[in-house]
Amino acid sequence: MNYYKRKQIENQRKRKMYTSEGYILDPPEAVCPHCGKKQKSCSYVNSLSRAWARSDCAKKNQKFS
Repeated sequence: MNYYKRKQIENQRKRKMYTSEGYILDPPEAVCPHCGKKQKSCSYVNSLSRAWARSDCAKKNQKFS
């Protein structure tokens, strides 16, 4: 078995973090303070990539006065 096939099998066995309904491991009360959405990458910060997503959400939903 070559390297790529072995890695493909390993990735299939990994527990999935995200589904089409949203992030699996998020607490049910997690809501983004900027856009108000649940089960999105900006709703619950537990990694660096999700912190970047919340930062982008804040910039996107910034209210100008």
